[in-house]
Amino acid sequence: MPRIGVVTDSTADFPGDARERLGIEMVPLSVIWDRDTFRDKVDLSIDDFYRLMKQRSTLPTTSAPAPGLYEEVYERLLGECDHVISVHLADRLSATCQSARNAAARIGKGRVSVVDSGQTTVCLGWLAMHAAELGQQDIEPAAIVKELESWVPRLRLHVVLDTLTNLQRGGRIGRAQALMGSLLNFKPLILVREGEVHPVERPRSRAAGMRRLVDVVASQGRIQKIAVAQGDAPEVLDELARMVGERVPGIPVERAEIGIVLGTHAGPGVFGVATLLAE
Repeated sequence: MPRIGVVTDSTADFPGDARERLGIEMVPLSVIWDRDTFRDKVDLSIDDFYRLMKQRSTLPTTSAPAPGLYEEVYERLLGECDHVISVHLADRLSATCQSARNAAARIGKGRVSVVDSGQTTVCLGWLAMHAAELGQQDIEPAAIVKELESWVPRLRLHVVLDTLTNLQRGGRIGRAQALMGSLLNFKPLILVREGEVHPVERPRSRAAGMRRLVDVVASQGRIQKIAVAQGDAPEVLDELARMVGERVPGIPVERAEIGIVLGTHAGPGVFGVATLLAE
C-alpha cells in the first residue's frame, strides 16, 4: 500500500505539536512589511508578528508561495513516499492553492493531489492532520482525498474581530462588507465557510462578542470536532474554552494560536471557534 506524504501551507494552525508529531510539511507564505519580507512562521514568529503590529504604523501584506517552493517539497517527499496530498488555504481567499496546483502539474506525474480546504487556520490544520492519520492507516490516496473533500462543507470558522480595518485594507472583506459603517463601537462576528467571509452579527463589546460567538456555535447542530483559538488575545482563551465546553459538552475542546497570515487580515485581538459539523 502507498506511503503518504502530507503538505500544507503556513496558514494552517495546529493544536499543540500535532504538525511535528504527524510529520506534516509546511510551505510558508511571505509577509511583506515595509521593506522587509519574512517567511511566515520561519523568519517571523507569531509572537514577533503581533509585537511588530503594535510597533509599526503600517499594515503588512501577504503573498502566496511561488510554485517552485512547492516543487522542491514535492520532489523531496516523492523520493520517500508513493504519493503526496497537499491541503491548502481556501482558493477564494488566496492564490496559495492554485500555486500548489501549478507545481503538482509539473511534478510527480499524477502522484500529487491538491485539496482546496475552503478554510484557514485550525480548520485547515485539521484537514492536514486527518490526511496524515489516514495515510498512516495505508488508505489509498484517492480515498483520502474523497474523505477530506467530504469534510470541507462541514467546516466552520467563527471569529470575533476588534475591527474590520485589516480585512478591508487587505481586500478580503467579501460579504462582510455588510458589517462596515459605525464600527467604532462594535466587535464584528464573522463566519468563514467554503472560502467566503460572511457577516453574522455586530456585538457591541468583546464580552458580548464572546457570548454571541458561543451561542452561534452551539446552535449549529451536532458537532464532531471543536477548537478555540486566539491571535494576540491569550487572556480570552481559558474563558472561551470553558464557555464552549459548557455549551457543547462531551467533545474535547482543542486550543490553538491564530497565525500570522490570518492575523494580518483579521488584526490583533482576534479570537474564534473552529468546528467540524457531524454528518
